[in-house]
Amino acid sequence: MKKVIRMLTSVVLILCMTAGLSISVPDTAYAASAYVQEYSDMIGQGGYIYYIRTSEKNGSAVIWRMKVATGDTSKVVSETKGIVRLIACGQQLYYTTANDDSQWEVRTCRLNGDDVQTVCEGSVCYADGENVYYIRYVKGTQASLCAKAIDTGEVTTIKTAKTDQTIDYVCNIGGESYYYVYDRKTDKLALYCLHTATNKMIRVAAEKRVADGTSGLLVSDIRQINGELYYDFGSYEGSGGFWNGTIKKLTVDGKKKTVAKSVGDDQIITGSRELYFSTSRGDNYKYNLKTGKKTKYSLKFEKDINYSVLGDKTYMADTSNSKKIVISRFTSGTDRETLTKNFISISFKQKAGVSYGVSMKQVGIYNMICVTGIDYTDPSYGWRGKPVSINWYITDGAGTLLGSFQ
Repeated sequence: MKKVIRMLTSVVLILCMTAGLSISVPDTAYAASAYVQEYSDMIGQGGYIYYIRTSEKNGSAVIWRMKVATGDTSKVVSETKGIVRLIACGQQLYYTTANDDSQWEVRTCRLNGDDVQTVCEGSVCYADGENVYYIRYVKGTQASLCAKAIDTGEVTTIKTAKTDQTIDYVCNIGGESYYYVYDRKTDKLALYCLHTATNKMIRVAAEKRVADGTSGLLVSDIRQINGELYYDFGSYEGSGGFWNGTIKKLTVDGKKKTVAKSVGDDQIITGSRELYFSTSRGDNYKYNLKTGKKTKYSLKFEKDINYSVLGDKTYMADTSNSKKIVISRFTSGTDRETLTKNFISISFKQKAGVSYGVSMKQVGIYNMICVTGIDYTDPSYGWRGKPVSINWYITDGAGTLLGSFQ
């Protein structure tokens, strides 16, 4: 599981509008009752967005889905013990919740929420047409990666971590899934590739800590480009849980090379020709995927400006206007080269005393815009501030606003 997440509020429907025009959000009085977490799992599939709303009061959660073309939303399934992972396979959703004994449990349902069933104890990692892969915990001290056959129910234990080790899932690439094992005694980790066709696990890399850290090592993200494997490993550090990572690559001939150190991004961002990263000091670099050359570039720091790099395009969100948010975009790795101003404009009434930030991510074929409001005047929340609102907006690649939810 990745970062501890900020929260947001209830679902609201709005009309679809074209790029460059604005859409309105009602001036809702935020009761802080339920939230869609900024970094929680979202799925874009079959014209729907699937997302999780979690209650602040009791931790219960609901999976919702929105039909993007119409803005219609519907409840898929609810769990009183919360939901911490969500994946899709064919016509099925798989997710992780807790049972009455506070043990992790994998459940499944159809895309519309019908036929909810418990699959097994543990935390779901990945599913294909034949198996559900999950991590099973034994007495809270030992964990095993297992596969359960969908047709027969037969369970295969693939790898068991020792008492002082942690095993966790990273991602799936082209039918092969990746996991890491971290050893707390040695402060080292190993990266494994699981060939799902054979359920054989192969160690592809081993790493040790390259900088002082306050928490265990993990692999946060992996990409495969032109036959080469890029992975980001490190730890979340300090009271803010900021990522301090190292990006390395395995070449086609099996050699390991360092791409970047002191990386502040826990996701690997790539375009058609370059990889983009920022350091923990706030410097920005692009790495040529063909030549391996690194080049520093500028993203001018300005008040009320947030940047999101999504592949070959960087999105610049301006929150200085109290009645709207304006997002422009330009070529990634440049200082606003080929700038398209006012690519997206969102009518948004800001509340006095609240600071607003904007981030973006890709979910399926959609770009998701997250607008977060933080009240830094409430001393009970410390330097992090009190989250008071988060609004989500859906756009296509052309910048057309397709819908919104909270």
